[in-house]
Amino acid sequence: MKLGWILKVVLGLGALLCFIVVGLMFTKLSFIDWPYAIGGIILLTLTLAIPIKKHKNK
Repeated sequence: MKLGWILKVVLGLGALLCFIVVGLMFTKLSFIDWPYAIGGIILLTLTLAIPIKKHKNK
């Protein structure tokens, strides 16, 4: 359970950092750094694809 949350947070932070780099490059230099954009999309997709199971109270 905790491994799923940790993996989800790490991948989400990686995607966020990739999108920040893309945003900075676009605003400062007026071009998109495609490897970071593609990496961010892949990491975001993996983040959203990881299911988080809820435990039922007994």
